[in-house]
Amino acid sequence: VIAEKVEYMSKIPSISVLMPVYNAERYLADAVNSILKQTFTDFELIIINDGSTDESLNILQTYAQQDDRIRLVSRENRGLVETLNEGLNLCNAPLIARMDADDISLPERFYEQISFLNKHPQCVLVGSRVIIIDADNDEICEMGDYFDHKDIDNGLLNGKGQLVYHPSVMFTKEAIVKVGGYRNAYPQVEDLDLFIRLAEIGELANIKYPLLKYREHFNKVGYVFREQQSKQIRDVLKSAHSRRGLKSKENINSFSFNVVNKASRFNVWSWWALKAGNLKTAKKYARKSFWLSPFSLDTWRLIYCVMRGY
Repeated sequence: VIAEKVEYMSKIPSISVLMPVYNAERYLADAVNSILKQTFTDFELIIINDGSTDESLNILQTYAQQDDRIRLVSRENRGLVETLNEGLNLCNAPLIARMDADDISLPERFYEQISFLNKHPQCVLVGSRVIIIDADNDEICEMGDYFDHKDIDNGLLNGKGQLVYHPSVMFTKEAIVKVGGYRNAYPQVEDLDLFIRLAEIGELANIKYPLLKYREHFNKVGYVFREQQSKQIRDVLKSAHSRRGLKSKENINSFSFNVVNKASRFNVWSWWALKAGNLKTAKKYARKSFWLSPFSLDTWRLIYCVMRGY
C-alpha cells in the first residue's frame, strides 16, 4: 500500500485543479464532490484555505483524509490574487483547471476540456457555457454565448461583460507562466485581466454546452465590491488597448456598474428564470422582489408575466 501511494505521488497528473477557499462552508461539499466525481480522474486537487473563519477548514480536512489526490494548504488570509498565484506555483500538471468553492462542475467537464485542448493546440484556455444556479441550487438559466477566439477577445476588449466564466476554465501552465500569472493591481477583476493577456499569446474558446453550475449570491465579488470592480475594469481595458496600440473607446472610459439592490437583482433573476422556462425559480424570485418592492411597476409587471407563465 505504501509503495502504491509513493508511485501515485511521484506521477505527474494530467490536470492540476486549483481551488481557493474563503468562508465557503455552505457550498463547499458540493464543490469538492463535483471535482472528485469527475469521469476523468487523472488530476490533483490543490485547495488553499485562505484563512477561513467558518467551518471550511474542518470540511476540507475531512475530504483530504479520504482522497489522496487532494493537496490542502491552510494559512492566514492573504486575499484571492496572492492565493491564486501561490496555487499556480503548486500545480504540477501541464493543464490547470480553475474551480471556485461555491460552484459545481458537471461530471464530464475535465474530459471534455482536455479533449478540446488536445484537438486545438492553438488554444491556451477553454471555458464553457454555464448553468446559473442560486444559493439553494435552484437553476435560473443557461448563459454564455461567445465561443470563438475572435468574438471572445473583441467582447472582452469592449467591456461586454462576463464572456468567460473563471471557474469554468482550463488553461495551459505554459501560457499562464508566460504571462506572469494573476496581477495584484486588479484584485476584483483578476480574471478579466488574465484572459485578455492570455488572448495576446494564444486563442481562447468556450465549449458550446454547460460544464459548470455557476452560483449567484450576494457575497460574490461583483456585488460586494461593485464600485471598485467598475474602476478596475476601466483600468484593465485601457491598459489592454494601450498595450495593443488600439484607441480606447468612449464607452470604456465611462464604463461603470449601477449600484445593486436586492429587489432589482431578484427581479433580474426572476426574468432570467422565466425566459429559460424555470417557472418555479421565477416564482420564488418574483415573490422576493415583491416583498422588498411592492409598489414598483416593474415588480407588478413581473408578477403578471410569472402568473401567466410568460
